Amino acid sequence: MKKNKNIQKAFLWSDIIVILSVILTGVAFLPFGTSWQELGYSIIACGLCLAPLYIHGYKIADASGVFHEECIHVSRMDKECIFSFLNGESASIDIHLQEQGGALISLLYQKKKDVYYAQYFDYTQIMEGKTSPVLKISPEQYETLKNLQ
Repeated sequence: MKKNKNIQKAFLWSDIIVILSVILTGVAFLPFGTSWQELGYSIIACGLCLAPLYIHGYKIADASGVFHEECIHVSRMDKECIFSFLNGESASIDIHLQEQGGALISLLYQKKKDVYYAQYFDYTQIMEGKTSPVLKISPEQYETLKNLQ
């Protein structure tokens, strides 16, 4: 999925803990015999290779902190309804659940700080590099969107 240029991948604390635990497991094997040391070096190499791949957080240019992401698959037919809900023009959202697919709503959130953002992706637009802007949404809108799944 292609992200907006204002959104960058970032490490969560849980990502760092997993990567460090793999590397430290490899280090634990180093004081033993040669075959154990080879195993330890292999585990350390796996941990180092895992580091750039194991990133689950996102940073938004205008917001502080690292956000978690949740994705909701929706139908492209409901684009206008979704945008009116995200912009606050409509208090409820009515989508066609039996016809899911073709579009995606990416929810970025920090629950502790009660900060929520949403971004709409149309699969045909992703191929062209076009995405909707990142919109700040209320906690109520987040809960409504999350309950669509």
